[in-house]
Amino acid sequence: MHRARLVTLLSLLSAVAVGAEIVLPAPDLERDQTVTAVYRTGGLATGKGTLEISWSDALGRVVENRKLRVELSDENEIHFSLDLRRAVAMENTLSAHFTFEGVNRKGEPDRRDEKAQANFIARPPDRDWRDYRIIMWQQYPAEQWSTLKSLGINAGQYVGRNQPPPEFLAGSDLQWYAENIATDFYSEYHRYFPDRPVQWKFLEAKELYKNDPSSKEAFKRHPSFSDAAWIEKVHDRLISVARKHSPYRPIFYDLGDESGIANLAAPWDFDFSDESLAEMRVWLKQRYGTLAALNQQWETQFASWDAVTPETTTQAMRRTDGNFSAWADHKDWMDTSYARALERGAEAIHSVDPKAFVGICGAQMPGWGGYDYARLAKALNFFEPYDIGNNIEIIRSLAPRTPVVTTSFAGGSWEKHRVWYELLHGNRGLIIWDDKHEFVNHDGTPGARGMEAGAYYNEIRGGVGALLMNSMREAEPIAIHYSQASFRTDWMLSRQPNGDAWASRSPKEERSDNDFLRLRESYCRLLEDLGLQYRFVSYSQLEQGELARSAYRVLILPDSLALSAEEAASIRDFAARGGTVIASGEIGTFDQHSRRLPASQLADIASQVIRLPGAVLNYHRDRLMGKERPVFEAARKVFDSVDQRPKYRVTDEQEKDVVGVETHVFRNGGATIVALLSNPQLRVDELGPPEFKSNERFEKFRKLRLIAPEESYIYNIRTGESADKRNSVEFTLDPYEPTIFAFLPETVKGVRLMAPGQIVRGSMADISFAVDSPAATSVFHVDVMDPAKKPVSHYSGNFFSVEGRAGMRIPFAMNDSPGRWEVRVREVLTGNTARSSIEVR
Repeated sequence: MHRARLVTLLSLLSAVAVGAEIVLPAPDLERDQTVTAVYRTGGLATGKGTLEISWSDALGRVVENRKLRVELSDENEIHFSLDLRRAVAMENTLSAHFTFEGVNRKGEPDRRDEKAQANFIARPPDRDWRDYRIIMWQQYPAEQWSTLKSLGINAGQYVGRNQPPPEFLAGSDLQWYAENIATDFYSEYHRYFPDRPVQWKFLEAKELYKNDPSSKEAFKRHPSFSDAAWIEKVHDRLISVARKHSPYRPIFYDLGDESGIANLAAPWDFDFSDESLAEMRVWLKQRYGTLAALNQQWETQFASWDAVTPETTTQAMRRTDGNFSAWADHKDWMDTSYARALERGAEAIHSVDPKAFVGICGAQMPGWGGYDYARLAKALNFFEPYDIGNNIEIIRSLAPRTPVVTTSFAGGSWEKHRVWYELLHGNRGLIIWDDKHEFVNHDGTPGARGMEAGAYYNEIRGGVGALLMNSMREAEPIAIHYSQASFRTDWMLSRQPNGDAWASRSPKEERSDNDFLRLRESYCRLLEDLGLQYRFVSYSQLEQGELARSAYRVLILPDSLALSAEEAASIRDFAARGGTVIASGEIGTFDQHSRRLPASQLADIASQVIRLPGAVLNYHRDRLMGKERPVFEAARKVFDSVDQRPKYRVTDEQEKDVVGVETHVFRNGGATIVALLSNPQLRVDELGPPEFKSNERFEKFRKLRLIAPEESYIYNIRTGESADKRNSVEFTLDPYEPTIFAFLPETVKGVRLMAPGQIVRGSMADISFAVDSPAATSVFHVDVMDPAKKPVSHYSGNFFSVEGRAGMRIPFAMNDSPGRWEVRVREVLTGNTARSSIEVR
């Protein structure tokens, strides 16, 4: 190792002799290596001495004590090794005590008794997000974190612009996410202010518009996503934040909370600023090629590109020719501008922390505000959305490897259901909002909400979450078209009769008064009630041949009224190859720029398009009252006719199909995991008349039967119960919790566990466990118990197998309790267990 590369760490330095210091290769170190450290004493000297080294960490562990006999010959450096595989915590301290007797270079007596200290970070090893995270948003005192950890909570949040580390987290060896780094850029029209409403700037813009509707000042975003000075400012800030936080490997970096073009998902005509229009014109030139082509599409007569100006919403609503291109292209540009701004932010952080997860929190429903997930899924690799408008299913479809978490705001049975529901829909974690501090009482005992949630938090973190996350979710070859152009066009046609009233619509109205969103949600609930799963296919994927590439058999077009020529050609080709097209509303009557066409682009296959009878639009609501049967039966006949039936069928005691139970199928090598959960309506309070505002139909225990396509050995993953080879299983489904089965082609006969019988404190115990399982990835949950039978969380956790084999290393500390320790291993898929004892001396 070249000494020129060594970084001197002087934190908390104390020494009797001036110049004593500990030198490490870097202030932050990876845990999979052995490094050489240097103790540097004062001047050069010759003689003998002793160097005592102590390594401790934030958990109070004395990792290592070492005493070295030293002989110097005109030297002042003592080299020693550090095996970082022994590191367990992020924050670590090296302390050194050096005593020496000899002579200096002048031959004079030289006696030294000096001390030095250095802090370093042992970087957390995992960056793959293979396990479930539960994150507490509120900043609890450090002394209460042991209680939070006992409830399954294993991370926190810290404002990204603050100087790390947050001692209330790092002191308990807890990771965090870097919160709200650039909210003033990405979320300027909906963010916290200490002395005014979060949306005050948006209200100010609306007031400007009200006072002078002819002016575009109300439609100029400050700051613009195209403002070069702001872009540079945010870029530099993000790089600075990443440099400060990256040694601790944050769970993710949050660019902004509840961000967007304006106020959440409210419609607004941002951005008519000079910077945005200039960049838009460049973008339009790339899309159209020539000014003549743009003028032809927009039906305008601009003499130069510099003169090109889009229409406002009010101007577009006055049109009677059905050509909204000059308005829709501006909306498309703003979706692009927002996605570009986020992508630039992610790139800035990745320039420092290449493997980081970077995204946004409080992501909105698909629609206004920049929420075109076909673009956002390419710009970011993390989302924390509000589950509205099937955005979670859309993200899961378009970016299946992108981590998604949601936030818990409540307690009770339906919140427990929601957490399980989101896990089964692909969530990889949870953020807890606990503004009333209901998880831990002032005396440090678990609070009521904490006691309630801790049970299922610990179960999910005990391996069930990891198993589902490391299995591949399956879906039938059914595609639902995701079209931002159709959303824009439908919105314009729906709002046009009300004229200028569009400007007063709130985000809540956009959510609750939105037939486009309701229809999409109804199709999702219908498929789920049929026991089928699906994927969304975006407009760009459709253009690029995704239907053929992924061998889809059914395509659903929910009000897909605005299509590009390439999309229409792909749908036409799909139908010609025998694919089934199901549609509602107009399809292909507008182009992708929201310009009405003389005839539907799919008029030639209209006779092949299936339209379900009944009120598909209201299916998500009618099912709450048992009024879903006409649509349900018609849909079932259609899917049966094209051989799209559930592989794992759920029936009631009379062997009739059931409504309100969602079937999730996961593949893990030769193992199949089937999870069943009641499927109520989210945000049921927004469904209109009182009779529809209840999930009472789905609040009951149900006796059900699950029928598999072939005989298998069946294991209940949550209870550990198993059954002989058969093709069906009867069970009772809790209204708020899932039943999860594993279907295996052969029995699994136990876990083989190997561990040393005894070990000396300060040594590392290598432990291996294996299972003969058909699963490609087995998950082993390991609890390490100290001699007092208390679990030691920093040695415990979930471990993943390769070909059924996995292992772990316990770096016992010098001050760990002596006595009989126990290692308890549970293979999560089948519930098989093994135990072994280690005598620690």
